[in-house]
Amino acid sequence: MKSIRLLLIAVAGTALTASVAFANPGMLPSHAGYPMTETKSPADGTRTSHDAGQMSAVGSKASMAASSTADAAAMNSSNDSNNARKMKSQGAGRLPEVEGALNKVNINPGGATSTVIK
Repeated sequence: MKSIRLLLIAVAGTALTASVAFANPGMLPSHAGYPMTETKSPADGTRTSHDAGQMSAVGSKASMAASSTADAAAMNSSNDSNNARKMKSQGAGRLPEVEGALNKVNINPGGATSTVIK
């Protein structure tokens, strides 16, 4: 039993390592980057940036971009036609007053005469 547990841990660790190693950087969201146009190594003067030419999003531009990333997910776009029937809310846990007749539910839709299973 102990060897099976060790084998499962080894397989899970290998899968995690492989998923990190083979991750697709093209699937990551793009961002404005950091100002790396003038970064040079003090030792030999070579460039230290990999995204030269990318400008940094600073100030209100960065705040607006950060705050708008989840706008689509946070928006409630449900469209329920019954919401137009509401006249007055009764509070938490109580049904609201609605315009028109209440929804009728057929108590016995299958026509069963007994609930006893034979």
